[in-house]
Amino acid sequence: MDRPETIAPVPDVRAMFDGIAPEYDRFNALASFGQHHHWRNVLVRQIPLSAKVLDIATGTGDVALSARAQGHDVVGLDLSEPMIARARHKDKDGSVLWMTGSAAELPFAAGSFGCVTSAFALRNFRSCLESVFQETFRVLQPGGKVLHMDFGRPHTPWLRWGHQLHMMWGVPLIGHWLCGQRWPKGYLKNTINAFLDPVEVEDRLEAAGFVNVGHQSLLGGVVQLYRGTKAC
Repeated sequence: MDRPETIAPVPDVRAMFDGIAPEYDRFNALASFGQHHHWRNVLVRQIPLSAKVLDIATGTGDVALSARAQGHDVVGLDLSEPMIARARHKDKDGSVLWMTGSAAELPFAAGSFGCVTSAFALRNFRSCLESVFQETFRVLQPGGKVLHMDFGRPHTPWLRWGHQLHMMWGVPLIGHWLCGQRWPKGYLKNTINAFLDPVEVEDRLEAAGFVNVGHQSLLGGVVQLYRGTKAC
């Protein structure tokens, strides 16, 4: 399948997530059939022990809060203030530092973190992915780890068929039911179809300076978890 090379510019993406923030968690739960927490837990379990964590495009904070529950010091950063507001509301103890900002221009000194994470965000960075990878590399300490999770395209024909059916009918129905006219028609399906293959993501991580680059497929490739290390 040919993949379009462009997605909505950053200001439109920010406005889109601002609009769907109140229903974001419910949408994730319904659209993933409750699997989203399991996928995020797979990511969090791979964070190095005692690492200070930066969760970029944190959304409503699920990865950041899970990492904090595992004992990590955590900063959650997102472009969308309404998303960050919901993350703060969920953080009853105020144990995570929540910030608004761009993953392509991180407001942190070099070597500030032991791990950088993101969940279901890389597609939204398609137009600035190299800058995001370079910035995450810069703010990592030597030996630090990057863990990026996002949707992929399933491997097997029967799974691809079911996935496409869900993207065409199930996801739009859930989105419209929850968000009404604020639902970004076609955005999720289009960005999944337009995104890079795993080997291309790995190539860009290596180009940014990461070593020990690889990926882990979940649910037959519906979700991909990418990893890399900043050499000591």
